[in-house]
Amino acid sequence: MKIDSKPWYWIPILNFASGLPYAIIISVSVIMYKSLGVSNEDIGIYTSLLYLPWVIKPLWSPFIDLYATKRKWFLSMQLLISVAFLVVGLTIRISNFFVLSLAVFWVAAFASASNDVASDGFYMLVLTKDQQSFFLGIRSTFYKIAILTGNGLVVILAGYLEIAYGDKHKAWSYTMILVAVFMIAISIYNFFFTPKAETNGELETKTKPNFRKVFSTFFQKKQIVLILAFILLFRLGESQLLKMLNPFLVEPISYELDESTTNAKQKAALQSYHAIIKNGGEVSKTELELIYSELPILAIMQNEKTVLDLKKIPKTDVTTYNDVMSKRTKFIDELIKEKDNSNAIPKKGMGISNMDYGIIYGIFGVIALLIGGLIGGFVISRDGLGKWMLPMILAMHLPIIGFILISHFHPEIIYNLNLPYIEYSIDPFYINLTTSVFHYNPYIVLSVVLEQFGYGFGFAAFMMYLIYVADGESKTSHYSIATGFMALGMMLPGMLSGYIQEYLGYANFFIWVFIATIPGLILSRFLIFPKDFGKKSEA
Repeated sequence: MKIDSKPWYWIPILNFASGLPYAIIISVSVIMYKSLGVSNEDIGIYTSLLYLPWVIKPLWSPFIDLYATKRKWFLSMQLLISVAFLVVGLTIRISNFFVLSLAVFWVAAFASASNDVASDGFYMLVLTKDQQSFFLGIRSTFYKIAILTGNGLVVILAGYLEIAYGDKHKAWSYTMILVAVFMIAISIYNFFFTPKAETNGELETKTKPNFRKVFSTFFQKKQIVLILAFILLFRLGESQLLKMLNPFLVEPISYELDESTTNAKQKAALQSYHAIIKNGGEVSKTELELIYSELPILAIMQNEKTVLDLKKIPKTDVTTYNDVMSKRTKFIDELIKEKDNSNAIPKKGMGISNMDYGIIYGIFGVIALLIGGLIGGFVISRDGLGKWMLPMILAMHLPIIGFILISHFHPEIIYNLNLPYIEYSIDPFYINLTTSVFHYNPYIVLSVVLEQFGYGFGFAAFMMYLIYVADGESKTSHYSIATGFMALGMMLPGMLSGYIQEYLGYANFFIWVFIATIPGLILSRFLIFPKDFGKKSEA
């Protein structure tokens, strides 16, 4: 029985509904927590644990096959994701928001992984084989658009609201609430436009799968030990890069003392610092407390100097307060150690705003990723995977050199572009068109463009190889198992990335990330697969 499912009406939006939650949970959460003052160590370990549902989804995916329809599953999961994002938005302004929002993100992560399984199954049940091949590129494109919508437009929105309200917690609270509303709208759309029948007469089966056999046959594949090692290690560098790249780009470049302060306590702290610490004299407990609490410190950004002042942060906001206190203490410790020579203290990040980050990834990154992905898919379909495996792996990993260079040299050449935005208040009659400055750093943009193009171009080879690994009987389940190991390879290194970065510093961390790509490159040379795999049939 062939179904007139009008796939153009629902395939793009259904795949967008898979990509957007993944982007919010895995990527945007990192940006949000960094903006709200969570430490790199906590970001690395706890946001990496959010990968776990994708790691273990093969274990519960049989329930999605056995109970209810795929359509009921993905509609229910999309609604649950929407509610979860709404709850995250409501918890952000609570003092212990980090723990609460993480718990809700965990719920959303399990719902998102289940949504992916149900959506993939739905495609195979509703579409014929010819339709599945035809719409493969459409699915991939809209999934990537969803990822970049999260990393780009959602971050731009949060950055804009940070400027408009001057309150990062309020900005991210409203951003997550708006994302929840958007997800609800997508769920409603999918409810009305996805077909209600789930069979194309070609893939329907009356036999329940033998799941023990499915798992055992996967681990009986030739080269399985090498295959699993490759899948786990291929993204060893990337898994750490993704977690620490945003903190690096938005972290202040450096810190310095504000000698021009007129505040009486701050001037007294400066006097104590110069008279006692700098000259190597004795220090009393009272004077030491004065220095660490009142010493005026400026955070140096690409475009401005911002005051690193604890008094502006309510102590009820424990996470942000502790993060700023940690930065103040570390800088003063380093300054004392270097005897007031701030030039001897290594520079930190690149000091761009969240809005600048969103524009760089949401505009330049989108274009580069889509072009890279399209070219990657084209060359594999023309020549096969064998010819392009090595060049694609190199294209994916070599752009890390760009971040090594900018983390060492911190180039600050920028062009300021005035971008219009609407300033508003609660009063609906007060609307003012004003401008915000986008601080364009060509070195950052070039590094991001090369990294995103290389990722789009190179990742196609990795995913095509996973399709080869899953080929044969039970290919859907085997592909799910393979992607589960891929997620595990992202989760474990990502958990340690914050600690590694704090120990090495950003400059040495990116060198380590580049070194971490080598094992996967070496293993790829020993993989055996048909050189023309993925090549389009001449017929």
